[in-house]
Amino acid sequence: MKPAPLLFFTVITLIFSLSITGYAFSTEGQYIHFKQMSVEFDGTDAEVTVYYDLNMFSRLYVLLLGSYNLESTLENVFFDFEDVSVMEIGNNRAVLYVEDISRQNSEYYLHDSHDLGATVDVLTMIYPDGSSRSVPYAISTPYTFYGND
Repeated sequence: MKPAPLLFFTVITLIFSLSITGYAFSTEGQYIHFKQMSVEFDGTDAEVTVYYDLNMFSRLYVLLLGSYNLESTLENVFFDFEDVSVMEIGNNRAVLYVEDISRQNSEYYLHDSHDLGATVDVLTMIYPDGSSRSVPYAISTPYTFYGND
């Protein structure tokens, strides 16, 4: 084997070994910490922006292999939603689009509570009229209704 591929293989093996160790000994048992999530309603759909922190090993993994590898983790957070599309993923932020997050009932939209696959430090619901509601340490979205102003 040539020295460059052998060195690359060794570094990758070391990173994965350390990341498994780091995962096993982390205080939360997670490699990603969800700091903030905003849900901006638009009719029956919503754009969701998620801000997160990655542990050191996960940041290195994303640096080497790309942030698209976080897509399955983000989809797991939104397991209770029907139609979720990942629009953008970065090192500490992701933007998703959720269709049919609410249902229309005459002039109002009703949003039923949905479980999240992780705890979010601050969940902010942003309504079409510009008002908002924040929920600390959210494990689900709250039941709510809003007009399409």
